[in-house]
Amino acid sequence: MPGAASAQDADRIAALERQIAALAAEVQELKAAQAAAPAPRQQALAQQEVVGETTGVPVALQPSIQTPPSPGVAGHPFYATLPEGRTTGALATGNDKVRLTFSGQINRALNVVNDGISTDLYQVDNENASSRFRFLGETSPYNDTQALTLFEFEWPANGSIDVSQLSQSFNINDELNLRLLEVGFSNNNWGSFFIGQGWMASDGTNEIDISGITTPAWASEPYAFYGMLVTDSDSPFDYVLKPGVDPSVDGFDPENASNFVSIGNLMDPLDGLSRLVRVRYNSPVFAGFQLSASAATEDRYDVALRYAGETSWMRVAAGVAWWTDASDDGFDGWSGSASMLLTGENWYNGLSFTAAAAEKDFDQPSNGQNPSSWFGKVAYAWNPWEIGRTAVALTYGKYDNYISDDDSSALYGIGFSQNLDPFGTELYAAIYQTNPEIADTDVNDMTLFQLGAMVRF
Repeated sequence: MPGAASAQDADRIAALERQIAALAAEVQELKAAQAAAPAPRQQALAQQEVVGETTGVPVALQPSIQTPPSPGVAGHPFYATLPEGRTTGALATGNDKVRLTFSGQINRALNVVNDGISTDLYQVDNENASSRFRFLGETSPYNDTQALTLFEFEWPANGSIDVSQLSQSFNINDELNLRLLEVGFSNNNWGSFFIGQGWMASDGTNEIDISGITTPAWASEPYAFYGMLVTDSDSPFDYVLKPGVDPSVDGFDPENASNFVSIGNLMDPLDGLSRLVRVRYNSPVFAGFQLSASAATEDRYDVALRYAGETSWMRVAAGVAWWTDASDDGFDGWSGSASMLLTGENWYNGLSFTAAAAEKDFDQPSNGQNPSSWFGKVAYAWNPWEIGRTAVALTYGKYDNYISDDDSSALYGIGFSQNLDPFGTELYAAIYQTNPEIADTDVNDMTLFQLGAMVRF
């Protein structure tokens, strides 16, 4: 009967609606559980996104291998399987089991420096991220195991570490500067091992920064003006003599910049043991943490702990290291940094906070110096147009006891960065002020302007 059929249809519809409601409730429960406890794959992706923010290496170019040399350290290459559909970037090799990739960057800048006596323009290779190129050989015979070799060289013309008021056009080196020459093996379960000239475990622990703006504004910013000499209007030479330099000694050359105090002498970031001929081990990544240790020639050793991860509203990366030179006239030191980037759909998306600190204690300090530094930064990055990310940052750094136990210097300013993704280019600008204080010396303040471009290839 029609009436009975209609009643049966209504009952079936009601039953289906109850099933749909039950399924919807179950979906919501599963989503809530997922948000509370991300799956391992989500955690791995979160770390890769943090690495991408730090290094500029997209997630698509990062590895399934979870034990790269130093995750979250700016400028370090990452080793990856070739992304699907990519047809460029691999070179022919003498071994068909090894993929060879050539990459690098050119970083040029114009520095305008008012040193308190005069104002001059300098064209430099910006050595807070120097011009360099590398050859990376990779082979991945198994899903979780990889072997690699890495050559990296730099050849800065008019490098900002060398250029000063007395050497405005610094001759290019006759030889390439070898940065990296190493062989490595990586396994997800056992970690990774490297031998050769490369990053010590502590290298980069004072520079971790996921703000999205580093070239014109980060903990190693002093390298952009490293060679500039601080001035003293009361000095017969205009510049401040280094401790122990006697201008009355025969052979003293007032045109030799090495006789005078530079920005680099007062403001080195103390970023661990840098790159040395060493062996290094990195543990697998556990819940975002990775432990690293290395031993180098000349009795130098270090250990570091790094972390990268995220929540629903922020990403964070951090690291801390202890390092030592165990020779008779050696030193001990520590360095660390942390960076937090706010994410999500709220107004604060793109706001970040970064801090770094380091200290170095000599066994037999000359002039009483045991240098220390700390650095703070607030930045904001956003995408107002499709061409690439825009970012701005305020920074402040303090540096004490570098040439004596009475010197103190501050470097503070603002940096701006604009990525031009279609061109693989970053345009940047910055203005900084520094006010060095050296005992018994009336040092002039210095104002530093910078405009530059970096192309990655």
